[in-house]
Amino acid sequence: MTTPPVSPQASADPTPTLGVSASPEALQSDISNPAQQTRVDDEPMRLITSFNDVFVVVASALLTFGTVWLTRALPPWVSALLYAAVVWGLSEIFVRRRRMALPALCYSFGFIAAFASIGFISIQGVHGLSDTTQIPAEAHGLALGAQIFFSLIASYIGIGIGTVMYWRRFRVPVTIAMGIGGAVCLTWLFVVIVGENLIGAMSVVSIVGGLAIFVWALRWDAADTQRTTFRSDVAFWLHLLAACMVTHPIFWMLMPAHPVAAIAVFVLLTGISLAIDRRALMMSSLLYVIVAILNLLVTSQDTHALAVVAVAVGSTLLLLSAFWQPARARVLKQLPASWRARLPH
Repeated sequence: MTTPPVSPQASADPTPTLGVSASPEALQSDISNPAQQTRVDDEPMRLITSFNDVFVVVASALLTFGTVWLTRALPPWVSALLYAAVVWGLSEIFVRRRRMALPALCYSFGFIAAFASIGFISIQGVHGLSDTTQIPAEAHGLALGAQIFFSLIASYIGIGIGTVMYWRRFRVPVTIAMGIGGAVCLTWLFVVIVGENLIGAMSVVSIVGGLAIFVWALRWDAADTQRTTFRSDVAFWLHLLAACMVTHPIFWMLMPAHPVAAIAVFVLLTGISLAIDRRALMMSSLLYVIVAILNLLVTSQDTHALAVVAVAVGSTLLLLSAFWQPARARVLKQLPASWRARLPH
């Protein structure tokens, strides 16, 4: 995580930031420090600015826990709202002013989660939905289904409100991906509760949605091909979310029956990763390719097979990392010049 006071509509700013709002003077101080400079091909990402980040996160966890515990006698939605208010206040100090990376990550999650729970809790108080014991038995299932559906909608609205509020105020790069990811996780939870017959359809929806987010992430990347502004950080988290949404359903469909196809998909994802200079697609599918290689090559009960495959795959990935730029150059040669111009340099 790294950078953000500039809005997406603003012109590209060549100054690296830490992922939260900052003044031009503070940004200039950052760029003047050589220790903070990183190679573009290393995918710059700052999750922690100092050990003080950890100290602040631990202290914040104690404060918010105590706040929730002391307000447990209040209506649940009031307690959740107070929790969100505390997180917002902490963000004003440690995110907007101090620009601390790890607290920004934790606070954005806490704020969005608080609003998601407010939406869910508010539905529980609707008469006729939360109290299903007073309705006829034949209508019980319908009422329960209505409660789950309206809770889902209310939680979506809560996630949307929390994400927009936090993003507009603090510009923390992870906020957008976190909000979308929360909605995706909530949908998967709903599908699992409703029944397995929807899992296939949800997998297709997840792949399509993940591809759309992937394209959106490329647009953020194209706005900062040098990876020096917060746009690159927003793109990083969107790529991570898109990779999870796309790769997991695909490999679920392929494994364990089609290990060769799984390995072929991993090779394709590696080529895409080299082209866009992002490693999220490879990381999200790494476990699957190890299992595919085991299924394809190991026919005995050799207890060392997993270790041998792990060494082979790990060594290959380390070699790829060491020669990332030469390998990437070969891949880029196969792409049209107009595409290369919009990819990270």
